[in-house]
Amino acid sequence: MITLKLLGLWLKLTGFTVLAVILEGVLIRGFWWTVLAIIVTVLVHIGLTVGIWKEWRAERNGAGTYQIIHYTRD
Repeated sequence: MITLKLLGLWLKLTGFTVLAVILEGVLIRGFWWTVLAIIVTVLVHIGLTVGIWKEWRAERNGAGTYQIIHYTRD
């Protein structure tokens, strides 16, 4: 269940990142400013992806040390 929750979170994050990159390409007129904004957005996405992956790995190993997400039992 934890895998599906984290996969869903990652898919939402990726969708928002794609939407942000598209909006940056449309709204920012200068080429280099657009490239800079896209690079920052992608770096934030990579950082959050690494955090989600560490959360998943810690939870799968039973450590539970990286608590990015609060889980409730169903």
